[in-house]
This record gives sequence, C-alpha cells and structure tokens, in this order.
Amino acid sequence: MAWYGRRRSGEPRVGARAIVVGLGLSMVGVLAIQTSSTVRGGIDISRRSMDGAEANLASFSSGIGAWSFGFGRTKEDAARIAELEAKVRDLYRWEDLANTMTLRMQRYEQLLGLVGETQGDSVMARVVAEENGPFAATRIANAGAANRVREGYAAINENGLIGRVVRVGEYTSRILLVTDFSSRIPVMGSQSGDRALLVGDSVSGARLMEPETPDKIIEGEMWVTSGDDGQMPLGVKVGRARKDDAEWRVDLSMHDGAVDYVRLVPPPDFAAPEAAPRLGDGLPQKNDKTSLISTAATIAGSTPAAPPPAAAPAPTNRSNAPAQQPASQPAPSQPTPDGQGGAQ
Repeated sequence: MAWYGRRRSGEPRVGARAIVVGLGLSMVGVLAIQTSSTVRGGIDISRRSMDGAEANLASFSSGIGAWSFGFGRTKEDAARIAELEAKVRDLYRWEDLANTMTLRMQRYEQLLGLVGETQGDSVMARVVAEENGPFAATRIANAGAANRVREGYAAINENGLIGRVVRVGEYTSRILLVTDFSSRIPVMGSQSGDRALLVGDSVSGARLMEPETPDKIIEGEMWVTSGDDGQMPLGVKVGRARKDDAEWRVDLSMHDGAVDYVRLVPPPDFAAPEAAPRLGDGLPQKNDKTSLISTAATIAGSTPAAPPPAAAPAPTNRSNAPAQQPASQPAPSQPTPDGQGGAQ
C-alpha cells in the first residue's frame, strides 16, 4: 500500500470532509439568520441606532462649522446693512434739498423774468449700426428732413448723450457718436464745475481734453454738456470721470443700456443779432448798423432824435455890415428924501 505523506492510499479524508461540512453549516446558519424575522429585527435595531448616532455626529460637526462661518458673515451683513441705510438717509436728504432748490429756482425765474432757452420740437427715431461709413462710430436713424430733422441735432436716450446729427437725408440721418475721434463736445463737471472738451477714442470711450482746472476734477463725478458752443442743450448727462494714469477719461453713460431708440433734439436758438429779423417785419433779413439802432429805439419806445441843424456861418466882410449902436444904459436912480428912488 502506497503512502501519500502521512496518509495511506485509500484512507478517508476526514479533515477535508470536516471543512466542507463546516462551510455548509455556516452557510445554512447565515441563511437562517437572514430569513429569521427575529434575528433580522434585532440587527435592524442595532443598525438604526448606529445610523442615528452617525447622523447626529455629522449634523453636530456641520453645525459647528456653519456657526463659525456664519458668525463672520453675520458681522459683514450687519455692516453692509448699516452702510446701505446711511446711503438711503443721505439720498432722502438730497431729494428734499433738490425739491427745495427746484421750487426756489422757479420762483426766482418768475420774479426776475428770466428768458429761457428757445427749444424746438424733438423727433423720436430708431437707430441701426452703419458699416463702411465715413466715420469710425456712427449710427443711421430712420428720420430725416421730411421729419424736420436738421444737422446739429443732439441724439439723446434715457441713459444720456449719444451723439449729434452730422448728415441729413430725406428720410434718414447720420449720427456721429461721442466715441468717434472726430467728435468734439464741450462738457463740464456737475460738482467741480470744470470745463473741457469730450473727445472720443474711436473704440468705446472718451477722454477729457484741455480741462481748465484738472486739479478740481473729482473722481467719479458726473459730467454733463455745458452748451458753450450754442449747439448742444445744457445739462445732458454724458458719463462719470475716471483717472487713467496722467489723463482723465469718462465712462460714458450711453453704455448703460442698448442704443436702439433716440430722441433728436434741436439746438438752442442762439441766433446772432445781425441775422435776427427786425421787429414788425414778417421776413427775416440781415440787419445792419442803422436797423440795429432803430430796433433798439423801438424797443425803448422812442425814435432816435434827429440831429440839430447846423448854424449859419457868421459874415466875414465887416465893412458892409451895419454898425452896431451901443445900447444906452439907464441913469442910476438917486434916493429921495422920503426913501423912494426915481429919475432926477
């Protein structure tokens, strides 16, 4: 009989069988535990308790983190709220001051009889972009001479100044935007009162050229049209000043919204006195020096006085002139004894 290690051939394998039987019993036991409602209920109770403890621990740790993070956010939010409330109070004060000043200015204008600027009717139009135009930044409006649009009209929308009309057709007109390099518009600061020329950079912005007092310009102040050229209305919003290295630039307010509809506003009527019509005439004509004097006299309620006639020259031939007899002087009166004077 052959030997295989310590076991003879033909002997039963007791250890292997025991292992197989043990594995089978283990599997049966596991199946019994899984299928038993009592055992499964006990396991579920333990599992739920462990899950609850884990959830409580996770919520506690997350609460600690949120509390530490929210503590700082609460302080920042409170500071921001206080800042906004202070701004609102300032805005209310400025609103009351503006209303008061408006009423006061109206009363002053009425008392002083201030002559306002003559303003014609404006025209609403829609604008579209122009390609391959004569300028770098232009728009085409669907209103022209047939709609009483003329060159020099200002293009304005709800955000502020857009540009001015430079060409007028029958039913369309070309608007030169303030961003074009060829645009030159006199402007002034609303707070500093400084005056300058607004020149476009042919991209998307503009700069202040030749300001009178650059040191008075305030960062972020609103700049408006000054109307110094007599072609642009006074006080139209342009943009806010910004310091860029050594020069001042303007963040244009036209970029705050879409540029689709504009209002074409005629310039103020500042005609020269020489081109004004004389009073009482129906047709305008060019005035000269004489007509200006007569107009001023008519306004004053009188006509200019005629110059006095020249005096006749005295005769130069004294030999033919009649001799002038000296006038006789009356004799002086002598006092009388009774105090009355008379001729003796």
